Amino acid sequence: MTESGFVPEIEQNLLGAILSAGDHRGTLARLTPEHFIEPAHAEIYRLACAAQEQYGTATMPTVFKLASADFVQGFAERTGTPLGSYLAGMVTSTPFDARNTKGGAKAVVSQWARLGLKAEAEALAHVAADPSTNPAELARALVSRVDELASHLRNSGGKANTRQTFAEAAQAALTASIEAKHRKGLTGVTSGLIDLDRATGGLQRRDLILIGARPSMGKTTLGTSIARHAAASGVGVGVFSLEMDNAKLAARMISDIAHAERYRVPYQDLIAGHLTDEQEEAAALALEKYVELPILLDDASGLTIAEIRAKTETMLEDAQDRGAPLGMLIIDHLGKVKPSARYAGNRNNEVGEITDGLKALAREYDLAVVLLSQLSRQVEQREDKRPVLSDLRDSGNIEQDADAVMFLHRQAYYLERAEPADPDKRIDWQADLDACRNKGELAIAKQRNGPCTTIDLHIDVACSAVRNAARSY
Repeated sequence: MTESGFVPEIEQNLLGAILSAGDHRGTLARLTPEHFIEPAHAEIYRLACAAQEQYGTATMPTVFKLASADFVQGFAERTGTPLGSYLAGMVTSTPFDARNTKGGAKAVVSQWARLGLKAEAEALAHVAADPSTNPAELARALVSRVDELASHLRNSGGKANTRQTFAEAAQAALTASIEAKHRKGLTGVTSGLIDLDRATGGLQRRDLILIGARPSMGKTTLGTSIARHAAASGVGVGVFSLEMDNAKLAARMISDIAHAERYRVPYQDLIAGHLTDEQEEAAALALEKYVELPILLDDASGLTIAEIRAKTETMLEDAQDRGAPLGMLIIDHLGKVKPSARYAGNRNNEVGEITDGLKALAREYDLAVVLLSQLSRQVEQREDKRPVLSDLRDSGNIEQDADAVMFLHRQAYYLERAEPADPDKRIDWQADLDACRNKGELAIAKQRNGPCTTIDLHIDVACSAVRNAARSY
């Protein structure tokens, strides 16, 4: 192998250890033949995997027996060394044994990733030199490829805490229970909604939580309200606003914050510049109290999962530096996340790729990931417009990956659009509308570790405020 930067001994040392006696199933689970730069080494590794599967061992004689005559002859002709001698040499010279081959596997993947990055950089330099190249497409392709390489590195290294004995896991569960008792039953990140926190124990870290609603129901308002309350509890919050720019999202939060301080500063008046002097002063005073909230906003549009991951990793570092480690990620919304080209045209698989990627992100970085989603129009065709799981677009993958699914519903939204022409009926209509104007429902339709129930909410749409029912502030 003549590629610059390739160190054949890294692959030889690992293969030598695998071909020695011992149980290497843990190592074999971390690698695929593609991780080997030298084609002959990739084939030897493939044979070792086959030997382990068929015979329960990957010793040198077993692997050699599985090698095809063409491979044996071709190897000797190309290298001038008989395959059997080459395998024996690797076994006798390896510094590894059955107890530390995982380190060797990590080194193989690291070399593969390093040379992959080198190849990408060289290709980038070549393509970027062409004036006709679209830099946006090039950057997107590069981010996707780099994330793929990084994913292999993460998987090969493993996490020290992914395997525990029962005693360790049980002790962790008991400790969490005791801590939750002192936090009034809160095991996750607070949503700011007492009844929701009671039903869920808080929005749990390592979980993917989906909040679905039809347009104009207030899902973004609910998302910003959750972000504000979580941040106020000291948890760092990252928000990917794929549809609304940061300034407008911040304006919603200002309106919400002012409402919490018992000032009415309607969101639409704020962004349109129609505030009175008193409202401006109230908003400024409220904001001053909350200006240090650890919330990071990103309004880049059309992000892929790879790009969201890369930006999240940057957010994690930023939040750590600011003294409030990231504990929650809010993404608004699913329909605006751009799928990769892998499943082009198959929306069901595209959504599955997105939700699976976000679930992996939640688990890997110990985050509560809140994903907002629009529901399909079939809700509008029913008399009872309260959403159900089947209203989720491409719901099969979403239901499978999400740890919790919640639906936001406001009956007032539909009543406002159903004003009767008959004056006699208008009186009753107005009474019904007034009775439910600020009422909302958050139905927990799925929860892996808790009850499915409906939470009553107080929602002031104009002020972007979501509160507990009967607790408007």
